[in-house]
Amino acid sequence: MQIIPKIEDPRGNLSFIQAGERGACPFDIERVYWIYDVPTGRVRHGRALRHTTEMIVAMSGSFDVLLRRPGADDRRVHLCRSDRGLIVEPGTWRVIDNFSTNSVAMVLASGPYDPAEYIENFDEL
Repeated sequence: MQIIPKIEDPRGNLSFIQAGERGACPFDIERVYWIYDVPTGRVRHGRALRHTTEMIVAMSGSFDVLLRRPGADDRRVHLCRSDRGLIVEPGTWRVIDNFSTNSVAMVLASGPYDPAEYIENFDEL
C-alpha cells in the first residue's frame, strides 16, 4: 500500500500525488480515470494489463480489490481512505467489488488506453 501525503487542517484535509522516485506514485502517470456510480452489490469485471502499472485510490466511500497472479495466493485489499493507494503490477488480475454507496475509485495508469493491453480472460495470464 502506498501512503499518499496528507496535510491535515480543520477546514479539511489536502492530499496530492506526485509521480517518480520521491512521489507516492512510483511510475510516470500517462492516464487518469475514475469509476463511480457502481450500484451496491455489482462487480467490475476482472482483467489484467500486459505492461501497464496502476495505482487505485478510494476517493470516496469504499470497495475491495481482489488481486490474483498465476501460482500465487489471492489477495483481497479493502480501500476506504483517500490517503492510501494500491499498486497493481502488470500481469496481475484484478476485480473491484463490494462498492459502498457513492464510492469513487480513481485509477492512475502508467500507459495510455490501448485495447491490445487488456487481458480479459484469467487463463491467458
